[in-house]
Amino acid sequence: MTIQLHGFTSSAKRYIQVQSQPHHIIGIFRKLLCLCGSKYESEMMNTESAYFECEEDGTITFYQALSTDEVELGIWTYLVYECAESEENVFRDKFIDTSIDSLQKLLAGQKLVQDAVGIYEYLKYKFYENEYLDVILPSDWNNFTGKAIANILLEEFKAFNSSSLFAENVGKKYMKTVINKFIQLGREILETGSTIIDFELRQNDVLKNIRIGEIANLIIEHNDYLLWQEALPSKSKAVEYAFSAALDLICRIH
Repeated sequence: MTIQLHGFTSSAKRYIQVQSQPHHIIGIFRKLLCLCGSKYESEMMNTESAYFECEEDGTITFYQALSTDEVELGIWTYLVYECAESEENVFRDKFIDTSIDSLQKLLAGQKLVQDAVGIYEYLKYKFYENEYLDVILPSDWNNFTGKAIANILLEEFKAFNSSSLFAENVGKKYMKTVINKFIQLGREILETGSTIIDFELRQNDVLKNIRIGEIANLIIEHNDYLLWQEALPSKSKAVEYAFSAALDLICRIH
C-alpha cells in the first residue's frame, strides 16, 4: 500500500513526527536553492514542495508551500522506519511547530541558532553549517578554557577534512581516533580545572600513544608530493605528526 505525504508517495515506511531542528531547516533551504537556482525569496517560496533526508539521524523533512484540506503551508520532520507493506502509517503531533519562520530567517540572510548537544556535534556543525548556523557550545564547555580547547579541536577537524588522505579507511580511522582522544583529554582538562596550556602539552602525549604506522605507510604508498603540499603546513598537531612519522619512515628506509 502506498501513502501520500506532503506531495510525495511512499510505501513500506512509517513516519513519526518530531520537531524540526536547525540542520533540517538548512537542508530544506539548500534543496530549495538547488531546485530554483536562486536566492530570491519569491522564487524559492514558489517551489510547491521539497524534501531533505538526513541519514545521520534517520529523518526526512518536508517543505510544502501549498495549503490543502489536511495541512497548512509549513515544514515537517519525521523519523522514518521500515515496515511491512500495508502497515504504513504517519504519526503526527499537533503540538509541534511546523511554521516556516526559521526558513524565512535564512531567506532574509540571517543565521539560525543551534545548541550543540555535545562537543562532537559542535565541531560538525561549525565545520559543515557555519554559513547558515550559529552554534552554541554545550554548557560544560562554554567557558574560557572550554572555548579555547574547542577552537583547537575545530582546527584539527578542519585540517583532517581538508585532505583527501583522511577520507580513506586508514586515514578516517586515524582521524576518528585522534578527535575522540583529544575530546576525552579536553573533558579531563575541564573536570580538573586545568588550563589550555596543559591541554596543548598533553596533546603530544596523546599522539605518542596512538599507533602511527598505518597512516605513515599510507602517506608513503600514495607517493604524491601534492598530498604533502595539500596537507602542510597545518594548524593540526595530528596532521603534522602523521606526516612527520612518514618522513621518519622514509629516512629509515633510505
